[in-house]
Amino acid sequence: MLEIFAITTRGIEAVSAEEMARIPGVQITKQAYRRVHAAITGQVEPLLALSTVDDLFINLAEWQGIAPHRSALANMGQLALDLELWQAANLRAQIHTLPAIPAFSVSANFVGHRNYSADEIKSSIATNIETITGWRYQEDDRRSDINLRLFIEHESAVVGMRLANSPLYKRTYKQQHVPGSLKPSVAAALLFLAGVSSGDVVLDPFCGAGTILIEAATIGANAIGGDQDAEAVAAAKSNGTMAEVNINVQKWDGRAVPLKDASVDKVVTNLPWGRQVEVESSLTRFYQDACTEISRVLVDSGRAVLLTNLPELIALPNRRIERQIEISLFGQQPTIVSFGPTQKTDDENQT
Repeated sequence: MLEIFAITTRGIEAVSAEEMARIPGVQITKQAYRRVHAAITGQVEPLLALSTVDDLFINLAEWQGIAPHRSALANMGQLALDLELWQAANLRAQIHTLPAIPAFSVSANFVGHRNYSADEIKSSIATNIETITGWRYQEDDRRSDINLRLFIEHESAVVGMRLANSPLYKRTYKQQHVPGSLKPSVAAALLFLAGVSSGDVVLDPFCGAGTILIEAATIGANAIGGDQDAEAVAAAKSNGTMAEVNINVQKWDGRAVPLKDASVDKVVTNLPWGRQVEVESSLTRFYQDACTEISRVLVDSGRAVLLTNLPELIALPNRRIERQIEISLFGQQPTIVSFGPTQKTDDENQT
């Protein structure tokens, strides 16, 4: 049985866990801050298609007693000598061919104050790994064949080897960016929460660089969107071409989209926050108009998933809030608000 863990955006750990659990042979074992741990008995290749996670690692070890003072550097260097690196590297080689003497990099993240730096952690570990493996240390992760990662929280550390060549959230299509442009894994999480499936008509009325639309089209949805910024529309079209998917993008005001009433199955969007993207009118009025338009175009059974740092301004007529999730993004803590259809009473169903 192989132990793995995924790195995800703070707040959507449960979403990523649910996506992972849908893969045959995957059993979720633990959720932690920005991490989802699992055991897998099946093939690992399907894991590489996960859309809501940022990165994916083979779990090499979980260390305890990693103190904040400098003696921890020697401790971590010693612990690195016992890592089961060859078995993980052989699995990695089954997915991506490795050279006879691979180059490896080390990344380190920690929470809280420590009397040593991430660079010192890397140096302490890399020296000993070079000694026991003969591999070549490469400081630049982008030029390495193998990436080893440490996540230190309090006095515990989780050590992993990246399964893919690069972080999963780095989609090759994302070449053009605009202010407020979403990370693809977050866009995918919004679509997951909306329950988007192949054949759905999905609208993003404030599409920016088109990330939500492209992620929706990738799973077979009919993706329609627009933006009032001509540069954003051009960026979305360019990214869509890079992704080799069909998205319908127009220049429009998201408060008055040229679509018929009840013509959309799902609305998924990153609403303008007034910080990342300037809004000409007052945000209160802007949100009122946007919410009215979203409600108008949704079918009765439709769902809307909206991302904003002003959830108190969101209200969709004839819709009920199903879920609210605070996440970390752009150095802020916006909220995902998921709306479903308002359930009719028995009297209403009989009329």
